[in-house]
Amino acid sequence: MAGALALSFLVAVCVLIPAGQWYEVNRARSFDDLSDLYALSLAVQAIAAAIGGWLGDRLFRKWRKRQSDRV
Repeated sequence: MAGALALSFLVAVCVLIPAGQWYEVNRARSFDDLSDLYALSLAVQAIAAAIGGWLGDRLFRKWRKRQSDRV
């Protein structure tokens, strides 16, 4: 869960917010353009959360395996 939240937050702060602000200022012509961008950013956020959850689970399992090997 922590991995999903962490990666989702990093993607939002480092990629989606700056890209959204740039798009809004330079490319958006109407509210429909902004609503399409919003839907796309939600999809990217969901994918980042899924990948972050998977990555966090893998790292946690490796950490637990390493802990059990020491004992």
